Amino acid sequence: MKMGSDLSRDAILQRLTTQFVGRNLLYYPITSSTMDVARKAAREGASEGTTVVAEEQTEGRARLGRSWINPRGVVAISIILRPEMSQLLCLTMVASLATSRAIERAAGLKSTIKWPNDVLINGKKVSGILTESALRGQSVDWAVIGIGINVNFDPKAFPEIAGIATSLSNELGREVSQLDVLLSLLNEIELFYLALRRGEPIHEEWQNRLETLGKVVQVKSGNDVEEGYAESVDSDGSLLLRRPDGSLARFITGEVTLRP
Repeated sequence: MKMGSDLSRDAILQRLTTQFVGRNLLYYPITSSTMDVARKAAREGASEGTTVVAEEQTEGRARLGRSWINPRGVVAISIILRPEMSQLLCLTMVASLATSRAIERAAGLKSTIKWPNDVLINGKKVSGILTESALRGQSVDWAVIGIGINVNFDPKAFPEIAGIATSLSNELGREVSQLDVLLSLLNEIELFYLALRRGEPIHEEWQNRLETLGKVVQVKSGNDVEEGYAESVDSDGSLLLRRPDGSLARFITGEVTLRP
C-alpha cells in the first residue's frame, strides 16, 4: 500500500489513543464536505468528539466563503465539540495550535501560524481551518472545527495555489503517513481542548507561534480596513493593532496582509 493512502477507518481506530475525540468516527473515502456531514450530525445530537474524516472532498470550504482544494493526499477532518460560550472564540486557537504541533510531531517540520488560523511552513500555507457553531439561547448548542492539512500532493499541479501553498511531502521530498498526521492531530486537539476547558492559558503558546506579531500589517474585517503594528493578542485570540496615531484597535477576526 502506498504511504499516501494508508488511511482507513479500521487503521485509525486501532491506533487511536484519545479519550473522546475520534471515538465516534464517520469515515468517507470521498464526500462533498466534512463540515456539511459534521453539521448534520451535530444537529442530530452526535456526541462531543465525533469526528468526520474524508480522503477527498468535492466541495471543501475555507474561511470567508472560499473553496478549499482537496484532492487525495489532503487530510480533511471536522470535529464536533460542545464548549462553554466563553470558550467559543478560543476554538480557532485550539485548532491551529493542534495542527502546528501535529505537523511537528508527525513530520518533524516547524510551522508558524498566520493570524487568525492559517498554518504556514516557510511562509506558504499548509493547512486551513474553519470553525462553525450554533447557539441555543445563551449557550452553545454545538461547534465544529474543520481542518485540512496538505500532506501528500504537489501544489504545482494546481496553478491557482502553486505560489502560496505547500505540502508536507513537498517540504520533505518524500511522502508522509497520512495516518500518523491524523492521529497526532486528534491527540493534540483533545489535549488543547481539555486545557481550554480547565481554564489554562493556551493563548501563550499560540502567541509564540504567531508569525503576524511584530509586523506592520493591514487588517480587513468586514467593511473595515485598518493598518498598523500587530502588537499582541488577547486571551481569546483577538488581534491588537497599534494604529499610526497610537490608539489601539481590536479585531476578533479578519484577513491580514503584510505591509512594506
